[in-house]
Amino acid sequence: MLLRRSIPFAAALFLLLPTGEVRAQSDQDRAAARSLATQGAEAFTSGRFDEAIDLLGRAEALVHAPTHLLLIARAQARLGRLVAAKETYLRIVREELPPTAPAPFKRAQQDAREELAAVEPRIASLRIALEGAGGRKISVKLDGQPVADALLGVHRPIDPGNHVIVVSPPGLAPIEQTTTLADGERKELKIPIPESPVAASPPDGAGAGQGAWGGEDPGAVPEAPSSTPERKTNLLMLGGGIAAAALGVGGVVVGSVFLAKGGSTQRDANALSAKHGCESQAPADGLECGPLVRRQIEKLDSDAASERTTGAINLITGGVLLAGGATLIVLEVTSRPQPSSSAWIKPYVTPTGIGVRGAF
Repeated sequence: MLLRRSIPFAAALFLLLPTGEVRAQSDQDRAAARSLATQGAEAFTSGRFDEAIDLLGRAEALVHAPTHLLLIARAQARLGRLVAAKETYLRIVREELPPTAPAPFKRAQQDAREELAAVEPRIASLRIALEGAGGRKISVKLDGQPVADALLGVHRPIDPGNHVIVVSPPGLAPIEQTTTLADGERKELKIPIPESPVAASPPDGAGAGQGAWGGEDPGAVPEAPSSTPERKTNLLMLGGGIAAAALGVGGVVVGSVFLAKGGSTQRDANALSAKHGCESQAPADGLECGPLVRRQIEKLDSDAASERTTGAINLITGGVLLAGGATLIVLEVTSRPQPSSSAWIKPYVTPTGIGVRGAF
């Protein structure tokens, strides 16, 4: 019944609509809007609801008409987008039409009021509750769209059907959950959030077995330098060394293969030349060193030279990378600081005094 009632809306709209009832539009815009609305109505009738929404939305952007919005709302409802359909219906219902409004406008508003009453009970409700968030800033996405913080922990209208929720706590892998809601269902989804990994605190220099002597403001003494940045640098050196060494080994292998292939190709050229007597100015009787044979020999010579060049380049490059990688690995291994159990002492100077600081 909705399809039958929707067919005449867009087609007859601009025939019935006086110029003074809409925003001032050019004749070209009105003609284009009429064409788009007719195409949208045809798409709706054929069940191409996404296409209908697009075409009718374009017509509405050119010339406002409640009949455009009514067909858009119906297409949204057919696609299961009940929340969007409700908002579109509300736009039609809340519009104040003048007494002189065309009959199709008034009929569209009445139909929107009736269809809105049928759509509203079908809209589901979902509450997403994060348990153990502890005040952390946590990203939440619903069907790929970010969820505002204001919508967490409260019920929100949602279309019936399948939905995917992805929660991304800081420092942890994303947590994905799926849920399915029936028409009008009210559901609460509780998602426990694990504790974030706690980073080890750097030594503050004021623990047991550690003290400061002299001076008037021990609290202002700079902390002992942390080895974390240095350790990260060492790890980068080690990783870079291993990668360079691996590339170097690959280069050496590839270079050796090409050198061996170049030698084999050169032997083939020499053998072909000897077979046809091309090495001498006057080939022996029965030997034919013609142009075709010479071109074959020249081709083999050229291929052999190219293969030897490629092999040499790869061999040299691989050797350099291998040597460089090995050097980085040796430097990283030999430069690792060894844990020391001995006491340390360090002088300091502050605006309020001087002294020494140490651990034992």
